[in-house]
Amino acid sequence: MPVPVTDRSEAALTPQQWGAMLADAPPPLVALDGGLLRRWQGTAAEMQQPPLDHHYFAIHLGGPKRVHRRGEGAARQQDVALASVTMVPAGTAFRWFTEGPIAFSHLYVAPRRLGRTLRETFDREPAHVDLLPHIGWDDPLVSSLLLAIFDPALDRDPDGRLARDSWFEALLTRVVHAGSTLALGTPRARNSLAPRTLARLKSFMDAHLAEDISLDRLADVAGLSRFHLCRAFRESTGHPPHAWLTRLRLARARQLLRGTSLPVSEVARQCDFASPNQFATSFRRAIGATPSAYRQSA
Repeated sequence: MPVPVTDRSEAALTPQQWGAMLADAPPPLVALDGGLLRRWQGTAAEMQQPPLDHHYFAIHLGGPKRVHRRGEGAARQQDVALASVTMVPAGTAFRWFTEGPIAFSHLYVAPRRLGRTLRETFDREPAHVDLLPHIGWDDPLVSSLLLAIFDPALDRDPDGRLARDSWFEALLTRVVHAGSTLALGTPRARNSLAPRTLARLKSFMDAHLAEDISLDRLADVAGLSRFHLCRAFRESTGHPPHAWLTRLRLARARQLLRGTSLPVSEVARQCDFASPNQFATSFRRAIGATPSAYRQSA
């Protein structure tokens, strides 16, 4: 049965808690951006898997095997090939029995992380997309990306984290495209910013008005892609980010013109206008008077 990618059960265990149930000294976890890696070998053939608060993907290693799964109201067995993938949605519980070599690696994915891919890459609302469970999923691209992510050489490579994060995003994109109920009719994601994110952006802009604020910097502050930031900011404020910045700079300029004796050129500099002429043009267009005339009218 499909399970929404954002489902999280209150009784679900973390990957750390489940690992402690499977072994007294479980293999270490390796962190990703919204995910965790763990390589297993030599565990018992029979395994009780509780509901977890992460989705997880198991890539089957060591050779072909037969996997039996019971739970969620059904029983199933499947012959699985080397490097095929089993995908288990968060919140589901199963009992597993394996005939064949016991070697596999787990990638745990936080539902919010998969939801982020849905929003930013597919512009879809995560609550309306279900992750499909698979046993021995034969998708060469998914298998290749998982094998690359689990490559032990990356543990010692100074650029290994960047490589893994890049392949991780590619993997999630493929999983959503080929392993979920995503469809053209899925509702698009809401584009408005969360109130805290919008407040953080406004505060950042106000504090750095004298600087050249790039879209990349704003996207970093919001924790969004540039594309999603522009759409969400306009949805939330009615203005694109650059227009909002201009409004803030003009408001600051009015304060400086009325409240200080700074030269107009210095007001322009402190508000990050490229030149006094550009400042005067923008000010007159917005206020209906030149900066000097505005100051004199006070």
